[in-house]
Amino acid sequence: MKKGNMIISILFILIGIFVLIEITTFPSIGGGQITGPDFFPRILAFSLIGLSILLFISSMLSKDESTTGLFEIYAIKAYITMVSLLVYMILLNVIGFIIATPLFLFGLIRFYGMKHYPKLVLSSVLVTGIIYSVFKLLLAVPLPTGILG
Repeated sequence: MKKGNMIISILFILIGIFVLIEITTFPSIGGGQITGPDFFPRILAFSLIGLSILLFISSMLSKDESTTGLFEIYAIKAYITMVSLLVYMILLNVIGFIIATPLFLFGLIRFYGMKHYPKLVLSSVLVTGIIYSVFKLLLAVPLPTGILG
């Protein structure tokens, strides 16, 4: 685990540096404004680099030599989560945000152990409503409509 964390942290540091290099090609809006097309990617790149450096340092200082097998239950759950996220991304454009998101959240929350169905339905619909409200109504970000659009 220690060696894997160090390798991953170096990889993410390189990705962060690549993003910083790429955003220098973004157009400038001028006028001395702080926020431009490169503002948010710059914050993310510096955050990625900073957190990766912290992971690298903590891995070097760690005495933990434990390993996680590729076929342990936690790894298998992570694989299933990744596949379900890919399916969600495909369905998002086909059936739309309003239908795909609560179904995805319901399935994932149920998969990770919640068995109380009224809470499952309520949390899935409530989170979808909050995300929709923030992005579509407050920030005016278009969300995929799918078959509803």
